Amino acid sequence: MNRKIKIKEEAIVWIMCEKDGFSKDEKERFSLWLLEDEEHQKTFNRMKLIHSLSNNISNENRNKLLENTHKTISKRKLFKKSRISFTIAASLIFACFFSIKVYENSFKIHFSKEFKTELNAFLETELPDGSKIHLDAKTDIEVEFYENKRFVNLNEGRAIFNVIKDDKRPFIIRNKDINIEVVGTKFEVVHKENSTTVRVEEGKVKTYYSKYFIDKQNKKLLEKEDSITYLAKNGEIIEQKKIDINKIALWRKNIVSLDNSNIKDAIEEFLKYNDFSIDYSIYDEEKYFLTGEFSTMQFNIFLNKLKKIYPLNIEIKDKSIKISEKY
Repeated sequence: MNRKIKIKEEAIVWIMCEKDGFSKDEKERFSLWLLEDEEHQKTFNRMKLIHSLSNNISNENRNKLLENTHKTISKRKLFKKSRISFTIAASLIFACFFSIKVYENSFKIHFSKEFKTELNAFLETELPDGSKIHLDAKTDIEVEFYENKRFVNLNEGRAIFNVIKDDKRPFIIRNKDINIEVVGTKFEVVHKENSTTVRVEEGKVKTYYSKYFIDKQNKKLLEKEDSITYLAKNGEIIEQKKIDINKIALWRKNIVSLDNSNIKDAIEEFLKYNDFSIDYSIYDEEKYFLTGEFSTMQFNIFLNKLKKIYPLNIEIKDKSIKISEKY
């Protein structure tokens, strides 16, 4: 069985158990399961978010689903007595879940695919609903379509989303604990190690920070020409401003755009398109900021300008670059 599918199945079982109420033993095993692999926590969070957004289920179907769910969960004691392994138990419960027609209609994945780009490679793809995604180099996203929602997990990099309007299926993008919800619009999402930025080219976009699914913090409704940046660790809004839409996603034109970027972030931009390893010997990278636009292939020109602006030594040997401060 595919590892990702297996983790997803186990995550759904734990969501079911949590809804029914953990026993002491289950709570301990659940905690251990989360600690086994960081993918366990990520997948559990993602699946719980997806299920928490299922507001389109009728009350009748919701009650039927809960009734069948509780019947399935009640069989856990039988599993314990028979000493069936957790993996087998998870598979059996998951199979029961998918046998329920209402569950199939509400939560079955209708489309699932991972899109990934490498060094200096772009990708433009059309999804089954007609929405288009344009990925920058070194970007990784996972797309899942359900009956009543369209979900994207942005793992790395940045992308432009041109979303086809569908009132019955909102389009949701999650980057760590930052969420973007739309019905139909065009916007860019930029993932960095410590932050997430959203820039709106057309339409309206709802953004918020949500670590615990129900609690939505720092909610904002963005419109055309709006840009917002959230701090990844706690969802703090560190910047919100109006922008020139012609400056959105200049990477589509093979341009590296720097806006008061520190030296490390600036160089990381070029490393999406140039195959070099970097050795930094800089005490405080925040001392060196840069603004400007360069072709993605003008890395050497950028480095030469860097030496002229700041007291830095830059040594290039084969595919290695060493940057140090002059003393």
